[in-house]
Amino acid sequence: MGRGANPFSVIIANILEFLASLQSSGKSYSSINIHRSMLSTTLKPAEGIPIGEHPEVVRLLKGCYNRNPPRRKYSATWDSNQVIAFVSTLGENDSLSLYLLATKMVTLIALATLMRVSEIAAIGLKSVVFSQNGVRFALETPRKAQRNGPMQSFSITSCPESKICPVAAIAEYIKRTSKFRADQNSDKLVIAAIAPHKPVSSNTVSRWIKCFLKSAGINTEMFGAHSTRSAAASKAAKSGISLGAILRAGSWAQESTFGRFYNRSAEPTVESAVFGQTHN
Repeated sequence: MGRGANPFSVIIANILEFLASLQSSGKSYSSINIHRSMLSTTLKPAEGIPIGEHPEVVRLLKGCYNRNPPRRKYSATWDSNQVIAFVSTLGENDSLSLYLLATKMVTLIALATLMRVSEIAAIGLKSVVFSQNGVRFALETPRKAQRNGPMQSFSITSCPESKICPVAAIAEYIKRTSKFRADQNSDKLVIAAIAPHKPVSSNTVSRWIKCFLKSAGINTEMFGAHSTRSAAASKAAKSGISLGAILRAGSWAQESTFGRFYNRSAEPTVESAVFGQTHN
């Protein structure tokens, strides 16, 4: 707050001025709303009303929203079939370089599960369990929207075509990287393709997916790694997958979030739509 004002003072005029200055400086509505929540948590109520619920603050936030409403990151999306078609041209998994296998694997996991790059980086190696029908694994950190409960687990059903099957890619990746595993990199599934093969960060997973999408002909100047969520979710919705199944897979708490930001149309599972499977 400007002019040396006490940051803990509960003067509505000062609070309104501070929030308005954020809007003037180009901050997004979401960012301003976060500041409102922070002030409401930190400061005492004003005039007996929590800061975030004060009529003047609510009115100001509504004005900020109307002037600069949240916008969709992507107004359209790419067709996941284009990426799957590219994957099918690469040959069998055991013929791929470790780097290409790794980038293929994380991209297929992203498409099959709607996981975020941070979540893919958090897959625990020891949690990976294969079955006759597919694979199951769990995260070692909570999902973005998770507030309590155990770490979430995921399952992917095997595809008839091994070249495009995420399960087959994961199996080959674990087999190929087993000789590089040691105490320092035995916890996470995804490790670097070059020595010393440390567990990768979410930024690395993001870069790998973006590079793979670019190789598949996707315009990565427009679409980043996160776009796999909208592409796969839109494909699933278009293929008739129930909204509930998509919301659960993407860890979206509300239908409105999915509709506003991810549903871009260009109780089977999400991966069945993405990879062209049918389930009885």
